[in-house]
Amino acid sequence: MSQPSKPTASESTRTRFWSTLPPSLRRHAPLPRARRSAGFTILELVVVVAIVLILTAIGVVQSQDMVPRFRTRRAAVTFSSLVNQCRALAIQTNRECSVWLLDYDSDLSDLSSNTGAYWVGLGNKNTGSNTWDYLPPDSLKDGSDDDVSQGLVDLGDDTNQYYARHVALATWGSGLAGPGTTNSDRIVFDPRGFVINPVGDFDSTGHILLTFVNKVARKEGRVEDYYVRVSRSGMTRVDQSLNETFATAIGGTPLSSSEN
Repeated sequence: MSQPSKPTASESTRTRFWSTLPPSLRRHAPLPRARRSAGFTILELVVVVAIVLILTAIGVVQSQDMVPRFRTRRAAVTFSSLVNQCRALAIQTNRECSVWLLDYDSDLSDLSSNTGAYWVGLGNKNTGSNTWDYLPPDSLKDGSDDDVSQGLVDLGDDTNQYYARHVALATWGSGLAGPGTTNSDRIVFDPRGFVINPVGDFDSTGHILLTFVNKVARKEGRVEDYYVRVSRSGMTRVDQSLNETFATAIGGTPLSSSEN
């Protein structure tokens, strides 16, 4: 059982003062003031709850924009990383390595699905490869391509490790001719680490350009895409459409070259 609180010094002084007065005046003595209990009023609680709800609503709106943007950037960075890995493998193994562009999204504002697929594989020759060991390059050990888990990328397949909801790979123009006669839509590296595609596969700045699309933004009438530029030397650059840094950078393929 809790003990009653002790009166303060000022309360004790007032009590002694009124006790010295005659009974006729003592009845006018003021009642002791009730001590205010600690805690919050209903109004204070309502204000706090309202502030929390407002901040939560702002966070939800911002996250709805940030999540698709992050996924789009991740898809572009993943592509760039796999291209760099392909180039490194070509140099290390003295074989060709290719990035085979397989599928693109034809409706960039349709949120019911998303499309974009490419395969990354190591060739069987240093030039003119006709079979490809899709990553990881396990055929170097046993001659059989048993594991393709790292080299088959499908942005629209939710069972694929590279799945990216509402992110698409846009069309790469009229397609890539690729080197030789059987490498259409392939970016091919030779053992020196150079892209050996014909000049016609490069744009006016000397790059092969791939666009990863934020479909949520496109649906809302905005463009928040990420570009990956691959130069003749094998250098890759990732750029954002809202703030392009490398749009005018020259990639190294002479525009007047007749190399094929």
